[in-house]
Amino acid sequence: MEFKTDALVLRATDYRENDRLLTLFTPSRGKLTAGIRGVRKPKAKLAFAAQPFCFAEYVLAEKGGRYTVTAAYLYDGFFSLRTDIVRYYAACSVLETSDALLVEDGGCEPMFVAAVEALKNLSLTDGDPAEILLSFALSALHESGYMLDLDGCGICGGDVGDKPYFDFAAGCFTCGGCASGVRASRSTYELLRKCAGLTYAEEGIAGGGKRALRLIRRYLAEKTEEEYPCFGEFIRLYE
Repeated sequence: MEFKTDALVLRATDYRENDRLLTLFTPSRGKLTAGIRGVRKPKAKLAFAAQPFCFAEYVLAEKGGRYTVTAAYLYDGFFSLRTDIVRYYAACSVLETSDALLVEDGGCEPMFVAAVEALKNLSLTDGDPAEILLSFALSALHESGYMLDLDGCGICGGDVGDKPYFDFAAGCFTCGGCASGVRASRSTYELLRKCAGLTYAEEGIAGGGKRALRLIRRYLAEKTEEEYPCFGEFIRLYE
């Protein structure tokens, strides 16, 4: 049986002499593995479809629960990402986060749309790469059932104050009075609210980028038991 699906290549692994195994992110079937034949040969017609970041319509043949790519039609390869190492690692972090949060055969169209939009913004705009990545990560966490509570103190409901805490188990900030979790910063809280599309204090986000990235990476790691090396490299490079 053959079917068509939009897909984003999360990973590509060499297989046999000239083939590759792709980890594809699809909107309706979630994450799936598909073989693609002959793409490591010189001038292979489908070589473009076997690269991470490839966003295309794929034609897949299914047999015995295994998938094989038979054709692909490119939408975007986000090639400009390869010319800027900081934005490249931000984009790799989008793929890495998607891979960790997705399940096999579990569709998640909102996360798919968010991932493609994040790659477009990293590739085509001069927007802050940390904010683009954080916006995607918050959306992906929400869709995966790990939503952060950014509406004040997660215990008393009051303002988190100037010296908040973050509770990694509960996924919420708390005020100094409730003090559940580890010390965080107000700038991290305000920046995450901005990236979540909530109201925020513009003057309060300065210097919050790296701290917010570290917090989200640790939160992802605790929820998924993955290490996120690309996310870590992006944090190292980001200024």
